Amino acid sequence: MSIIYKLKRKIKKRENPLYNFLYHILKKSIHISMPYNKKIHSFLYNEWCVRTTLWHNFWRIVYYEPMFKSQCTSVGRNLLMEYTGNGSAKIRGNLLLTIGNNVTIFDNTQFVGLDVLKKPKLNIGDDTYIGPLVRFMVGSRIVVGNNCLITSRIITDNPGHPIDDVVERMSSGGSSPSPDTICPITIGDFCFLPLDTVIYPGVSIGDGVVARVGTHINKDVPPFCQIAGNPMCIIRKLSIPEELRKIVGEERFNAYFKEHAALEIERC
Repeated sequence: MSIIYKLKRKIKKRENPLYNFLYHILKKSIHISMPYNKKIHSFLYNEWCVRTTLWHNFWRIVYYEPMFKSQCTSVGRNLLMEYTGNGSAKIRGNLLLTIGNNVTIFDNTQFVGLDVLKKPKLNIGDDTYIGPLVRFMVGSRIVVGNNCLITSRIITDNPGHPIDDVVERMSSGGSSPSPDTICPITIGDFCFLPLDTVIYPGVSIGDGVVARVGTHINKDVPPFCQIAGNPMCIIRKLSIPEELRKIVGEERFNAYFKEHAALEIERC
């Protein structure tokens, strides 16, 4: 037993007046707080914000973003990789990653291509925002549309490990899923999939879909509706702005209303 450990025990137990005195001194020292000057410390705070932002943006522009882009199949204009302390988003495996224009990701976003089928593909559309800590696990193909907000923690077109073969799961790392359990995922344009949304393999999500936090999307979703629950249900129709007519074209715009007409609201 070390001398320091013995001393800590004696102080903690306050075995005599000296140790009791030291105990109270140390306890008070934990809550020591320095006074502040509003003007001086406000200036120091703003200086720190500006200095660290400039520093992080410098390394993002000249080092981390170019390094990340070199690993992608193609990257559009104005990619923004937000800083959270990781430096660069990571691409693992033989993933063919295509990113559109004006896409925002974070440096803790992960892109994983599984070594099951040849050349797994992930396409991210224009003007899409991928939030922090999102992880894509691609066995075959995942498509994310334009103008989406994605903060779901994981989006995967596969179960991650074998389902039927327990012996395979006992191997190091749990092994890879079988090819027949990998089903592509499609996420339409203008979708908002928030935190803890779970997207099941093989699902196709229509344009303009908004999910509540924690929704399990286990089946195809028609356009412009709000969904919630586990399993998923459609809780209401969403309005279709007239401005979209010029963006998506007349045929696609009219198709939204046809699908809306057949849409039934469900009870979760």
